[in-house]
Amino acid sequence: MWSPSAGMLRVGLAQQGLAIARLPRFGLGLGMGLSLARQAAVQYLPCAADPTPQTAPWRAAVDALAQWLAEQKKPRLQVQVLLAGRFARWQLLPWRAELGSAEELAAYAALCFRQTYGRVAQDWQVLPAALLPGSTAPAAAVDSALMAALEQACGSCGAQLQTVTPYFSAAFDAWRARLKGPALWFGTLEADMLSLGLLQGGQWQALQTQRVAGDWQAPLAALMAHMASACTVPDGAPLYLAGDLEAPFVMSGPPFTWLAPQPLATPTKPGLRLAMGC
Repeated sequence: MWSPSAGMLRVGLAQQGLAIARLPRFGLGLGMGLSLARQAAVQYLPCAADPTPQTAPWRAAVDALAQWLAEQKKPRLQVQVLLAGRFARWQLLPWRAELGSAEELAAYAALCFRQTYGRVAQDWQVLPAALLPGSTAPAAAVDSALMAALEQACGSCGAQLQTVTPYFSAAFDAWRARLKGPALWFGTLEADMLSLGLLQGGQWQALQTQRVAGDWQAPLAALMAHMASACTVPDGAPLYLAGDLEAPFVMSGPPFTWLAPQPLATPTKPGLRLAMGC
């Protein structure tokens, strides 16, 4: 059985299962860690989703993680989790000059989600990005129960949950240096989810997600048209796509640059590559 020593783990958490990569103890910044993970040994743990609607879509994967950590008998593991797009909701936070602390920003972000999604947002934990002066900032919300379950899965085995990062955010940070243009589209394509953002002058103008099932090109074109209707998008703004699968076969739709993940020695299903980089 693949058995890491105490150290750093990156775990890609998707409804289809887990990807677990052991990282070196050095270079633990998120961007560098993604690069280092491509060289790490990876274990894939597919899991069958519970067909009952009462079961949270993340439950089987978190239970598999808890079992895997218990089997390692290696305390003091530091765990970084990358969440598949299925588990995150996004919203852009307009700049508010009166926000003066992280606590005020968190409260502001939570209020924005409640205004958009209603009472269901009370059960979410918001992970806001830094709100730079004069700029919009993306914020992600995940189920509070998911965060608690991850804490429990790690804590019960003596491991520490270090970070929880949505895949879209990790992919953008990993590929940021490759994105060129005063205005551009950046998106992530997963097995069942498309996430797309529009940047102009270094600021986010729009950010939305769309569930997909097989065909993603028609939903992508429709999503771009919908987002562009609320913004002024310069002609020729490039489109960059990253994903947890091989370069997609394109039949129609807008041209794009595919930011291909590192090829893997062991083939795996889409959704189980999240720990390996973007």
